[in-house]
Amino acid sequence: MNEYDEKWEDRINALLEGELSPEDADLLKAEASDDRELARAIVEAYQLQQVMDTVHIERAPDSLRKRLRSVPRQQRSTKKFSLLQPRWATAQAGLSTALRPYLLALAAIPLVLITVTLMRPTTPSEADVAKARQEMAIAFAYLDRAGVVTRREIESTVGHTLANAVTGSVNKAIQSQNLYSKEKEA
Repeated sequence: MNEYDEKWEDRINALLEGELSPEDADLLKAEASDDRELARAIVEAYQLQQVMDTVHIERAPDSLRKRLRSVPRQQRSTKKFSLLQPRWATAQAGLSTALRPYLLALAAIPLVLITVTLMRPTTPSEADVAKARQEMAIAFAYLDRAGVVTRREIESTVGHTLANAVTGSVNKAIQSQNLYSKEKEA
């Protein structure tokens, strides 16, 4: 929505709520007679206001209202969870504040062990290594065969082309010599 639309929206809302002076309301209505978009927006706003006036408000059930009122009390009574200051653990164990750092360190040990265990790289088994070697041998054998076939094809194509080029030019030279010698004899 651009600035022009916001200005009209503010004026239309003020008109509907009765906040415009009679002169400003008459001026807005006069502008709406020249601007179809503005007139449409005013009519839609009046229609929306009429529909909203027909909607009745239902009172929430007593049980729901009672639960909603108890939410702030429940939130006030719960203490925040803090990992750096584990009051939740020391309060239950009855430990003094001097032992809190030790309790925190003790709680961190299993976390470190789990992290190290999960981050350790897994090594493949002997069967996996043997299978990988066999698959690599098959792949290299296939590449060797493909290389041999490709080399033969290249040699065949290039060899025939060169042979034809050489033999063709030699044959032409011989034929031209034969033709020249026949012309001399004749």
